[in-house]
Amino acid sequence: MLVLMSHHHGLVSRAEALAAGMTQHQIRGRVRTGRWVRATPGVYRSAAVAPTPRSRLLAACMAYDALASHRSAAALLAIDGYRLDRVEVVVATGRVRRVPGVRLHYSSQMDLARTVVRDGIPCTDPARTILDLAGVVNRQRLDATIDAVLRDGMLRLRDLWAVLASHARPGRNGSAALRAALEARTVGGGVPLSDWSRMVADLLEESGLRRPLFEHRIEDESNSLVAQVDLAYPAERLAIELDSVKWHFNLKSFKEDPRRRNATMLAGWTVLTFTWDDYAKRPDALCAAVATALRQRDA
Repeated sequence: MLVLMSHHHGLVSRAEALAAGMTQHQIRGRVRTGRWVRATPGVYRSAAVAPTPRSRLLAACMAYDALASHRSAAALLAIDGYRLDRVEVVVATGRVRRVPGVRLHYSSQMDLARTVVRDGIPCTDPARTILDLAGVVNRQRLDATIDAVLRDGMLRLRDLWAVLASHARPGRNGSAALRAALEARTVGGGVPLSDWSRMVADLLEESGLRRPLFEHRIEDESNSLVAQVDLAYPAERLAIELDSVKWHFNLKSFKEDPRRRNATMLAGWTVLTFTWDDYAKRPDALCAAVATALRQRDA
């Protein structure tokens, strides 16, 4: 038991103690004699170990099947500008009532959360943490936080766009603020088209579809190049083109793109075209359109 508690910042849950062979009577005896102290409901701390910010946070995670989140997760992840000065966790919607000393955030997207462990404490991954922070900090601090994770190489802009797309739901706390912050960085610079192609492919794969091929060459019967498309499902002859102001709204592209799309369709392919707004603001509709096209082509 001492070894188990030493790995958990001096903590053990009732379930862990029982699984290790202790009885309810023995647990109550250790509490009664002062050897153990109740940290949170169903979680005990060895009286020989002084409470710390990390032990308080872990106790909340253990008690409520929660993940350290928001500012607590940022501190655990060593994101510049955050200290572990509060207990902030995320739990599934409706599972836990408010608890004194613990800032609870309720989420209907726990199935999307990717758990990482820092100092033995489960917490949200960096991208999800930034999205969550966007709902609780002001724009200035959000911008500074994004600067920090980009500067330290913890995340790339496309990682943040990807988490925004995968978690996009009407009224999702933090989405609007993060989108505004990212769009401010995109104007004039943008995300490289190769990155955007990977982001769309990731989105489609996460929705349950097969991952498309990149930069696929479409040839006619004489093996002459008809077009090279951004993404493709060759078996279904479905092409996906990604349009944006940066890459396509110039005179040459404006003239050539319709011709290329017409030639692709005449070669027997279906062509779907999506804009940056489709990806950033309507990801579910984008995935649904591709899924529908695949079903129709497979029929």
